[in-house]
Amino acid sequence: MALFPSLKRAWAPSDDRWYKVISPPTTAGVSVDEQESMKYTTLAACVTLISGDVARLPLILYKRNKDGSKERIENHPLYSLLHDQPNPETDSYRWREASQLHLLLWGNTYHEKQFNGTGDLIGLYPLNPEFVKVERRNGRIVYVWQDSSHKEVVRTQDKIFHVANIGYNGITGLSPVTLAKESIGLGLAEQEYQARFIGKGTHPAGVLEMDGYLSEKSAKQFKDSFKQQYEGLGKSHSIMVLEGGLKYKGLSMNHNDAQFLESRNFQKLEICGFFRVPPHKVGIHGANSNYNNLEQENQSYVDSCLSHWIKRWETAINNQLLTQKQQAEGLYFKFLLQALLRGDMQARSEYNQKMWQMGMPFNRILEKEDENPVPGGDIGFVPLNMVPADMAKDIAKVQAEPPKPVKEEPEELPNEKKFLIAQQETLRISYNTEQRGIVMRDRVARAYYPLFVQAAQTIVNRESVVVKKKVNQRAISEDWLKDFYNTMPDYIRAKFGPTFRSFASAIKDAAQAEIGGDPVDTDKWVNDYIERYIQRHVESSEGQLTALLAEGDDSIITRVDEWAEKRPDKIAMNETVRMSNGMFQVVAFAAGFSTVWRIRGADTCPYCQELNGRRVVSGQSFVDSGDEVAPKGQKPMPVRGLKAHPPLHQGCDCYLGV
Repeated sequence: MALFPSLKRAWAPSDDRWYKVISPPTTAGVSVDEQESMKYTTLAACVTLISGDVARLPLILYKRNKDGSKERIENHPLYSLLHDQPNPETDSYRWREASQLHLLLWGNTYHEKQFNGTGDLIGLYPLNPEFVKVERRNGRIVYVWQDSSHKEVVRTQDKIFHVANIGYNGITGLSPVTLAKESIGLGLAEQEYQARFIGKGTHPAGVLEMDGYLSEKSAKQFKDSFKQQYEGLGKSHSIMVLEGGLKYKGLSMNHNDAQFLESRNFQKLEICGFFRVPPHKVGIHGANSNYNNLEQENQSYVDSCLSHWIKRWETAINNQLLTQKQQAEGLYFKFLLQALLRGDMQARSEYNQKMWQMGMPFNRILEKEDENPVPGGDIGFVPLNMVPADMAKDIAKVQAEPPKPVKEEPEELPNEKKFLIAQQETLRISYNTEQRGIVMRDRVARAYYPLFVQAAQTIVNRESVVVKKKVNQRAISEDWLKDFYNTMPDYIRAKFGPTFRSFASAIKDAAQAEIGGDPVDTDKWVNDYIERYIQRHVESSEGQLTALLAEGDDSIITRVDEWAEKRPDKIAMNETVRMSNGMFQVVAFAAGFSTVWRIRGADTCPYCQELNGRRVVSGQSFVDSGDEVAPKGQKPMPVRGLKAHPPLHQGCDCYLGV
């Protein structure tokens, strides 16, 4: 099947093509149709921008699981069809780009479906929207056009994939070009007028006045001499010497010319407004565009323009290309807009944190971010102690009630036994309090985990993109790596700082609710922690890439690709454990407590089990730098850097108690 089959033939005199309705001229005197409108540069810029953005977004097939999570499905025939190649004649990018162009000019894009012998969809072939009619015959919607032999082709809805713009009947879309033809016509007329004005008009920069007349020969000699002395870039702004009463008068733009340029600029902005494209996206910069608000303008472009077209595509694909059975199984296609939204990550992170602290269930926030839900994320939290809202009253009651007194033993019991019973009761109360505390801290950590992943992903993506670009330029070196990573601390501080600070505040509230004591000022500790993290991150990244320089470019590309895939989760795991325990220890020491290393259970690694129950006071560490942790029967683990609190190693989930 050929691409655009309705065009691959000779046109007969009886064809509708010759008798189609011709668009009447606009008020400006210019006839405007879909092809002619593309000659207007501002419209062409808007159309190619939107079409290219729709084409470049990843289109992913997901399966929604019963627990609310989702998973990518990449081994499904439809995934390959839409993500890679919808037909043998074109790839997915060019197919979507051309289809979106149809939508932006004609208001509809039509594609004939091709099936194999078992009824599976194996191809989508675009039709020229100019010559496809949508009719109702015998109570059914059909699509009609002519093939290469001038024979009428009729296809029912199930044989056509159709995406439509807004329309009056909910079936066919209105042509944006028809809706805006007066503005487009005026823009084309002004564009043509200026071209003719420059091409055929006479517009000297200035005039020379003198008394009397010159012969044709004398005038030519004078003109050549004058140009030789004063014309050219190297002679601009030089001093002009005029003799014999000669006078020079420069000509400036008159008022009418200035109004013409203003009118042209207005028409350009009007077209941008019609397509909901911020002017700076198509190279029109003015007083309303600067480096301080371009990020917000880009966000506005995604929200106000692109998301509407994406929703039309997603709805059409899911309803027309997936069977009812496949939809019932939880399959659905979705465009990933995250790449276009990442620019304002810091603001989104802060907003999500505030909404969560105001009681919004975290899984609702994750759903907006296109992330999987987390255990316990369907419960809202109250901000005071970061506990589940539906448990706040019960926990407050437990905290308000004094411990139950130990049952008095008969006087005849030995004092040693009385002491033992009292000590056991004290330990029981302390253990129960500790268990409630670690549950609260764990819930805070789980809720913040996706925010850590998002912030880490932003940082790692920047490293990956910049490093790979330098590798492709064959310009990466040890000096360049040093210079690049000298710029990273400010970037990491801006992207990770809000998440670290909000998480630290939540853990401090939970720890003080568990331990008690006076309020603690932890701002300095948090700032120091952020700086230490930045140092660890930069040293790790720069050290790894510097070591790989000798192995070649392929090794560097492989490493940064591994970072993009795996590193954000590792960072989130380590930092939620490290900061949670560090903040708890700050609160505990301030209240006069020592802290004890706790493991999660029998499945904990033998190295952490070796530290289980070990206690330290302020100023001490569980393991010093250079020491070894050597469980019986295991190879000793050397320790880099002192361990004042967990984690002991990557993936460690131990915690502190008092």
